[in-house]
Amino acid sequence: MIKLYDLALADEDIRPSPYCWKVKFALLHKGLEFETVPLHFAEKDNYPDQEHGLLPVLEDRDEMIADSGKIIAWLENTFPEKPLTSTPGERAAVEFYNAWLGAVLLPTLVPLLFVRIHAAAHEDDKNHYRTTREKKLGATLEEAASKPGLKAEAEAAFKTLAMPLAGFRFLGGDTPNLSDYTVFSFVMWMRSVTGDDYLELPQPVVAWVERMLDLFDGYARKAKRIS
Repeated sequence: MIKLYDLALADEDIRPSPYCWKVKFALLHKGLEFETVPLHFAEKDNYPDQEHGLLPVLEDRDEMIADSGKIIAWLENTFPEKPLTSTPGERAAVEFYNAWLGAVLLPTLVPLLFVRIHAAAHEDDKNHYRTTREKKLGATLEEAASKPGLKAEAEAAFKTLAMPLAGFRFLGGDTPNLSDYTVFSFVMWMRSVTGDDYLELPQPVVAWVERMLDLFDGYARKAKRIS
């Protein structure tokens, strides 16, 4: 059985990490059975790859792979029957969406979600989480989250997705591929610590979210969220 070491909040059934979600979607896409092992942010001594020091980490018999990108590549090479991308064009699209996430969406979502994840983190994680994230932000979590206009900027960023999704069921076309899983993993990051009405999304994006939540017998829809 494949094991996926997955980041958890104080309630270990709540798993916000978008990078872990991307790997979970890849495993589901390929029809592979796996179990998740919850670990906390500051629980570094229990991380299976302590030198890497981050999650996700995937373990399959004598193989241990750290980093979501490397895990995806390993899955594609090891289980090629159901590819996550089938053409150079699809692989180029994944690179575009990764660039869009980093340049457009994440600068607006990060300040909003960091403070919420901190509030829901395990008590032993809070100091570690605050220290590391505030170093990245150059401000306190609360100061970063209070910047005016962040929600409006996030909603504007999601309008980019409305263009392809107005004409296609998925970012991958008629069926989902790694482009969908890459972007939707960050929707799951947001969804894990917010309500359904947190952002006002364009209707094509809302419909796509619902389709993604229904994939794999509703795996993502069943994921627990903060109440």
